[in-house]
Amino acid sequence: MSSLFVQQLLLSVVIAGLWISGVSLLSERLGSRLGGMISNLPSTILVSLLFIGITQSPGFAAEATISVPLGMTLSTLFLFSFILFLPRGLGWGLVAALATWLGLAVLSSFFQQVGRLTWTLVYFVVAIGTWLIAEKGLKITSAPKTGKRYSWWQVLIRAAFAGTVVGTAVIIGRSGSAFWTGIFSTFPAVMLSSMVILTLSAGPGFARGLGKIMLLASTNIIVYGHFAGYFFPRAGLAWGTVISFIIATLWVWLLKPLFDRSK
Repeated sequence: MSSLFVQQLLLSVVIAGLWISGVSLLSERLGSRLGGMISNLPSTILVSLLFIGITQSPGFAAEATISVPLGMTLSTLFLFSFILFLPRGLGWGLVAALATWLGLAVLSSFFQQVGRLTWTLVYFVVAIGTWLIAEKGLKITSAPKTGKRYSWWQVLIRAAFAGTVVGTAVIIGRSGSAFWTGIFSTFPAVMLSSMVILTLSAGPGFARGLGKIMLLASTNIIVYGHFAGYFFPRAGLAWGTVISFIIATLWVWLLKPLFDRSK
């Protein structure tokens, strides 16, 4: 493991940890609707692909985005499983979600030849379908802001937990092929960290309300992956990241009227 990779790994852990702990705190202040929109902006995929591009090449990072729709399909089903089983307890929610993700990740390895377009269509069916089930079937309601305040060490614990999850995904992604790099670049680190943190701090009801929004807001990751794959080889890693993030943010904002009309 090169010193450059260690430096970039540590930086990714710090950035991701601060981002996830920050947006979880912001979610509690803004409520589950706006919190869900902000929480699922590109973070894990941004950090992973950026540093993969630095330590390997922009072309390899662009190639890894091909499997992003598949990775997000797995992540969306991860989140839905967590929401579905959370009423039974946090442990049940985590076990069900991780088992779902790992099982589907292994199964998906047999479909590596399936193209980006097919997986993108599958993803949108899954994202829209799970959101409708959560909204209409499970009747999960949005939660208001909590107004809680936390000490600096509580925030630090959130950051350390979230950063560790992201760092692990980056290490695994670097050691695999472009296919597995793309899968682990979309590992649901934000979802896992946010759901655990908010379940413990704000309660299962708030976590489920935020998770419902994240099911559909996660479509911005597909948008980010598509444009990152296009711009990395053409505009470079820095500008490719900035442009793709702006486009993904605008996409989420376009979904706001739909979220405002939800329960």
